[in-house]
Amino acid sequence: MIRAAQDAAQATRDFRPEEIGVVDNTEPLFVQEASVHQREMKLRIPFESPRGRFDTLVRFYPSLTFRLADGSLVTGRGECSPLSAPWYSYECHNSVATALGYLIPSLTAGGPGQAPVTGIDSFIRRYRWVQGHPTAKAGVEGAYWDAVGKIHGMAVSRLWGGSRQSVETGTSLGLEPTIQALMNKVAIAVEELQVARVKVKIKPGRDLDYVAAIRARYPAIRLQVDANGAYDLFRPAHLATLKRLDEFNLMMIEQPGPNDDIIDHARTLAGLATPICLDESILGLAHARHAIELWKQYSDLTKLVINIKPPRVGGYFEAIKIARLCFLNGVSVWCGGMYESALGKTANVHFSARAEVDLPGDHVSLAPYFVDDVADSPRYGAGRLRVPTGPGWGLGHPRGL
Repeated sequence: MIRAAQDAAQATRDFRPEEIGVVDNTEPLFVQEASVHQREMKLRIPFESPRGRFDTLVRFYPSLTFRLADGSLVTGRGECSPLSAPWYSYECHNSVATALGYLIPSLTAGGPGQAPVTGIDSFIRRYRWVQGHPTAKAGVEGAYWDAVGKIHGMAVSRLWGGSRQSVETGTSLGLEPTIQALMNKVAIAVEELQVARVKVKIKPGRDLDYVAAIRARYPAIRLQVDANGAYDLFRPAHLATLKRLDEFNLMMIEQPGPNDDIIDHARTLAGLATPICLDESILGLAHARHAIELWKQYSDLTKLVINIKPPRVGGYFEAIKIARLCFLNGVSVWCGGMYESALGKTANVHFSARAEVDLPGDHVSLAPYFVDDVADSPRYGAGRLRVPTGPGWGLGHPRGL
């Protein structure tokens, strides 16, 4: 009874770093310099989802140099990983560039006489006045954690309370014009890469037959589908299709309905046997709490899964809070990908080292994402990625940054 009351109280308030096992900075840090490196990166394999196709992405790399009390300097780097048009969320590389134009000056406001940063809360407080723009904020926060890891001589996964030496990982396959084209990619993922699970994009007209073909050939693989909000939760034909997906023993159906509709995912889809995963609907800790309360009311928490993308929720500290809240309520989570370069992918691996992240993430592709990446990705083998152990992200100095 006491534990239940504590958990209920925890669901309605924020978390402090020490409550969730995060080792934060305590010594005063002064922001000596803040800048952003922008890079256009060509994909080796174009990607198509229900709402867009792209073959080139712009990546931003915030760089922060902190001056310690003894005068020494430490530099950290993060990554902002927007898509090239606002079809996933309202963000794209143009909006991220605009947001960074406000965030970066906020970090150096006050010049040499500025107050020091004394922890993640005081760091975020400098740019909290900027409303929205989570992808830009996540990249800036990533630079902070990279620097703090270097200051402590610790991998970021250890700062964040991660305990795993390697993490399970899967792949995300885009829409294909034919079933055979999709099956060719699934075969590479399952038979050559041996990923821990396969995720495929679906939309009306490219769903049941595609999934049936995969299941017929690979009856035992862990399989999930992602709709990116392509189905109308009030359209009988769409609801019938989603119900028929119960036939294929899927891990989850990810974001079947609109981004801004948490309540109807819980209420309208309560009768499905397949768990529903929310992705675009969850923009922060409050939204995760709303989803949990709605699933308690209309469905069952074992049928709710949350995909935590740090760029979507505004940063890694918020991502850790969401993971902890879900764990306290028995909700599974995993770390999704946004076609990050090696730096951002490595940050996701560090986050996935936490015990609450209990399902495979989106971290492996059929080929390296980009023709020319900024670093080497974590070492992969048989469905797992090694968590880097060096200070910060463990990447050394990224190439060209």
